[in-house]
Amino acid sequence: MKKRNFSGLLLAGVIGLVGLLCNSLSRADEVLLYDGKKVTGTIRSVDSKVLKIEAGKDLQEISLFDVTSYKFLEPALPQNMSQLLIDGEKPSYSAGPRTAKVKLRKGLQRFTLLYYHSVGLAKLQIQMSGPGMKKAEVPQEQLFRVNTEVREIPAREFRLDAEGYRLPVKIEKPEKYIAYRLMEWSHPVSVKSVHDLKAVPVKKYGASPRLALLSRRSAINFGIVYEGLIQIPQDGEYTFAVETDKNSKAKLYLGAYPSELYKQAKRKQSSGWKVTFSQSGMFSGTLGEWKKTGVRFQIPVAEKEINLILKPGAIHELWKIQEDKKKSKTVDRKGESKTEDSAYVTTQDGNIHRVSGEVVGVNDQSLLFQYQGQQREVNLDRVVGLVLHKNRVKPESNLALQSLMTLIGNTQIPGVVKLDGGNTASITMPWGDQFSINKDYLESVKTVNARSVSLVEIQPDSVTQVPFFYQQYPYQVNKSLTGQPLKIGTQSFSNGLCVHARTVLVYQLGKNFERFQTTPGLQAETGKLGNVAVKVIADGKTLFENPEFTSATKLQSLDLDVTGRETLSLVVDFGKDQDVGDRFVWGAPKLIRAVPKDLAANQKQANQK
Repeated sequence: MKKRNFSGLLLAGVIGLVGLLCNSLSRADEVLLYDGKKVTGTIRSVDSKVLKIEAGKDLQEISLFDVTSYKFLEPALPQNMSQLLIDGEKPSYSAGPRTAKVKLRKGLQRFTLLYYHSVGLAKLQIQMSGPGMKKAEVPQEQLFRVNTEVREIPAREFRLDAEGYRLPVKIEKPEKYIAYRLMEWSHPVSVKSVHDLKAVPVKKYGASPRLALLSRRSAINFGIVYEGLIQIPQDGEYTFAVETDKNSKAKLYLGAYPSELYKQAKRKQSSGWKVTFSQSGMFSGTLGEWKKTGVRFQIPVAEKEINLILKPGAIHELWKIQEDKKKSKTVDRKGESKTEDSAYVTTQDGNIHRVSGEVVGVNDQSLLFQYQGQQREVNLDRVVGLVLHKNRVKPESNLALQSLMTLIGNTQIPGVVKLDGGNTASITMPWGDQFSINKDYLESVKTVNARSVSLVEIQPDSVTQVPFFYQQYPYQVNKSLTGQPLKIGTQSFSNGLCVHARTVLVYQLGKNFERFQTTPGLQAETGKLGNVAVKVIADGKTLFENPEFTSATKLQSLDLDVTGRETLSLVVDFGKDQDVGDRFVWGAPKLIRAVPKDLAANQKQANQK
């Protein structure tokens, strides 16, 4: 009988454990294709034309033209690193405290508690008990701070021993108090899970001596993330209990910082400027220097602020963020110039006056503005907004293939992404400006003018709305005429158009598309009311027609050929019952673009190789 090599077996076991750990921490990036299919794996590289993703053992090359969007997902942590002890989001819990038991070794144990509340009187109570401890609020003298030293502890250090006890972390001089982040939001922002909470900007950072609700709050949407260390006096099994009101949810984690909260937005901007680009995209930030060579902004991205330098011609509009919204005034933009810059300035009597000319620059205190042949200075405190037309960068093509990057903190930047291994993404904006950013700060990347183009993102060339009586209902995007979610029968749509008879929407296609796809039907909230005549017309040719569309009409999706067509018209006309309940939805309307000639040639060459 051969002798077993126990040292070899042990080494193999260690290697296997390391491999398992690496697999547990591997990413599952997600690529959404134009036909609705998803590819998950690890995105290895991206350039202006091709995305490469490692899915299982295969490295797939996907034309960016076929990609609707993609995002980098955080790695999931094994449970022995980050343990969800109490899940207050589960609907299966009965009323009362949520409790859980866990075996802990003596020493400092890291925890994360997140809590979010909607309306009514808020409630949050945390208690623990264990060997030598009666059930009560966690004693203040056992609570310590998560500081830089704690944050630098690798995730692999948070683990369980062979007996199932969670091991403590080693800190030389722990600091008193626990850290917290306070977040607030208002309509239309909605927080229904921790995944929503992580994208809400932080209003306040602080420290608390107690693990409890900071104050009695009511009738406000807010969330709190607590991070700290609990000093466990002796080895044993401990019980934790968390109780909230019915309008609140809470989760308690032990061990490494939970991956659900990896990305956290910077605190909300209460001052600064809201900026839109000359092409798609927008951000909020602090305005720095403004010269002819470039404009510098500081923008919040995840947990920090970065400098963004732009050509002046890249900027379309800047509007000052009003700290007190009650005192903000509506700006009358009727008659605004389409060729010159416009400066909206507060006058001595408190009104807002528009001046046309050219923005020259901004110094520490003043706007430099060319007006009637002279350069004048306007105190920056008086400037409400700027609209730039004089030297704006015009897009070379409205159908150019590019991307729209959404960063953590809701900044949206257009351009071309280049990622070649590593963690740094380089972004080249349409006007030539460039900057680099950690790919983990990319919330998502959307491909603009790819094969699939949503109709909700295209401005109609013309809109004709004729009310039956005198009440006119403007068409709505991604919501019903009453502001409700779009719904046909039992099927809901996150995007779509809602119109009232009679409405005709006309779109310019420019012979760039092959298919038009949508699911049409009456908005569910109309009940059995509603009777409309529906047509889809391309260049005068009727592609689809139903002269009597009602709530009883069978739900079906349309896939229509629009190859070589210049215009597309969506017609919803009066039916047999005048206009009672004639609220119609074009659900998930999208155009499928023809493959550009240069891309088609490249694909043909690739297939021949």
